[in-house]
Amino acid sequence: MASYNVKITGEGVDTTISCPDDQYVLDAAEEQGIDLPYSCRAGACSTCAGKVVSGTIDQSDQSFLDDSQIGNGFVLTCVAYPTSDCEILTHQEEALY
Repeated sequence: MASYNVKITGEGVDTTISCPDDQYVLDAAEEQGIDLPYSCRAGACSTCAGKVVSGTIDQSDQSFLDDSQIGNGFVLTCVAYPTSDCEILTHQEEALY
């Protein structure tokens, strides 16, 4: 099992967490004391939306974002696994619309 460094920035948060490749970014952040927005925890809403600044993630479990939004870098942190070291700008729900 690989573990990646995930830099989380936005809304007063600027920190780097360690996230195994089999754990969602939101869950890892919470375990490490980072309070991020969420609602459904199932990839079916936009409350936890972020934007990938660098690196790669796997969010194949999500069902809310369309191809255009994914292409623009948006990610749902509640169903996002890191696949490399990455940076995610959080609190991006309003930017989706």
